[in-house]
Amino acid sequence: MKYFRNIQTDLIHAFEQDGSQDELITEDFIQLTEEEKDRLLNPERYLTDEEKEQIYLSNFPALTRRQFKLALLDNGLLNTVEASIEAIKDPIMKQRVQIEYSESERFERGNEAVQFMLGILNMPSSKVDELWMYAISL
Repeated sequence: MKYFRNIQTDLIHAFEQDGSQDELITEDFIQLTEEEKDRLLNPERYLTDEEKEQIYLSNFPALTRRQFKLALLDNGLLNTVEASIEAIKDPIMKQRVQIEYSESERFERGNEAVQFMLGILNMPSSKVDELWMYAISL
């Protein structure tokens, strides 16, 4: 396929390599460079580590409040998380995390407050993943 960007609409169009659609390519089209074509066809190659991490975390199902708290309790972490939230020095961050912890109906693995709460535990990511998978089964 040959890939072109329409300069009027900024849309990408693909045309057959054999030239059978060349009459559709007007002066409004400019051919993509090899890098642009690669970015289009292989976007994962151009993701930052942070973007890759967010995609990874988004693959975990959300937990209910019950699942989240029971998993913490069953792993001896509930009191640690609650005490650590109480010990947060920044009043705005403390309120934000407390609201997220107390009021959320669902806990998403990639959520900033959830990441903060789990970060308090100083657990490696693989252990947090195990905890999350355990919680799903509850």
